[in-house]
Amino acid sequence: MLKRSLLATAITAVTMASANAAPFLPMDARGLAMGNTGVASAKRAHAPAYNPSLLSQADNSDDFAILLPQVGVNIADEDEMYDTFTTINDDLVPQLEDLMDENTVGNFNDNLQSLSDAADALDSAISSLGDVTDLNSATAKISEIRSRNQDVKDALSAVTSDLTSVDNLTADLTNQLNSVSGSPLSGRLGTSAAIAFPGKKFAAAISVSGTATFSGRAFFTAEDSALLNGYADAGLAYAQSAEQLTTDLDTLLDNAETGSVTSDQLTAIQSQASDTAGFTSDTITTAAGDISIIDNGVLSADAEDAQMNSNLEVIAVAVADVGLSFSREFTFWDKKVAIGLTPKLQKVITYHYAAQADYEGDIDEQDIEDTSETYTGFNVDLGASFRFGETNKWVVGLVGKNLISKSYDVQAAEIKGSDPLNPSYTGATTVSLNPQYRAGLAFDGEWTTVALDVDLVENDPIAWENPTQYAAIGAEFDVWNTVQFRLGYRTNMAASDAEVASVGLGFSPFGLHIDIAAMANPNKVEKEAGVAAEFGLYF
Repeated sequence: MLKRSLLATAITAVTMASANAAPFLPMDARGLAMGNTGVASAKRAHAPAYNPSLLSQADNSDDFAILLPQVGVNIADEDEMYDTFTTINDDLVPQLEDLMDENTVGNFNDNLQSLSDAADALDSAISSLGDVTDLNSATAKISEIRSRNQDVKDALSAVTSDLTSVDNLTADLTNQLNSVSGSPLSGRLGTSAAIAFPGKKFAAAISVSGTATFSGRAFFTAEDSALLNGYADAGLAYAQSAEQLTTDLDTLLDNAETGSVTSDQLTAIQSQASDTAGFTSDTITTAAGDISIIDNGVLSADAEDAQMNSNLEVIAVAVADVGLSFSREFTFWDKKVAIGLTPKLQKVITYHYAAQADYEGDIDEQDIEDTSETYTGFNVDLGASFRFGETNKWVVGLVGKNLISKSYDVQAAEIKGSDPLNPSYTGATTVSLNPQYRAGLAFDGEWTTVALDVDLVENDPIAWENPTQYAAIGAEFDVWNTVQFRLGYRTNMAASDAEVASVGLGFSPFGLHIDIAAMANPNKVEKEAGVAAEFGLYF
């Protein structure tokens, strides 16, 4: 029978393309709650993640701050793959299994076997005739063969009933799998910590962060589509053969009652009965090669234990940064402009995993480690900001992150489940961490902060997900420096229906900060959702 994992997974990838930069998406709880804004509005220990120059935009009374830890996770299911595969796994596959399962009474294969047996019994009854004279006007012989013909009709009725279900189910499966073939599923996990010493003349911060970003997608092959559709097509051809046999035999028996059947007609009907009893469907091209779904009247071994070649393929990139940020205010044309710099050591690890849809083995951590490539290097962030307005409550910021563009190799991956003696491999590729540029505008009031951030360039995806160019707005309402209510909204200008609404809550008595945040696509939560939390101390 068909393997459940084979159909329930049926996800994934085709030829690899070059992959590029990750999105500008720090995973701190305050920024996430405010729509992922922060280039002009981040506070002290948050500054290294958004704009190091903001270390010099703190109030003179601000002392050092500690964030330990920050944790956030974000999942984007742009084409709602999860819902599709839930439907496949929980609904369509069990129904198809019940039809094919040899332990289910009246399953499809049993009914095919009954039809083959009935046609074989009919063939034997016809073959037992000595010659055509034994049939013409021989009431007993005609009655016996009519009875055998009725057995074929009864068995055919059961097969025809199954065919409606098989046709509907395989069509639904094919449509569902085709609808998400090539669709991306991506996610991001981030954690960080920082110690910041703000100041106008000199400010510094030490920050440590780690992010892991993965991108995977589905590809449903033509061979697998042919296999699924082949069950109904083969069953229909078998049913048509049996139906033609019973119709022709009814006519022949009617003629026999008047003694008008010829030897050639008897030979022809006997050949039809023999062909129906041993029916073999036309061959189709599948992952296992050219196979017949029905062989000698029943499901073939290749159809019962089907092999598929749809693959699961995932690329993941982990980036660890250790940065030392510096900032101070400079005066240009009587304007105080803060400039910040974050030189940082980077460790980048790339991973690659691929498996066939019918692979039943566990995901082995060692298999993933075997495809990893590790790189270490140096990079830098540079930011600027200045205050303006009558009360200096407005802040404008500009930042460039990862200003040194770098590319990293991703190994070819063995496709798990392929022939161990002659395994298949996905292609090798590269990921590039390119510079990211963002501008921000914020109003920094006593009780209220409002921020607007815009990516100045489009950031290419890690692999198959949408590119990103975010525009975001957020607000924070601070009640007596103790409780903060936050909300935000972010849209991806490089994709459609890619909006995210966010909310968050902060609690900060006596300098202790506890922040939580959540975000989701307002139209479909399944398209994108995320959460973040952090703990900190501000002095």
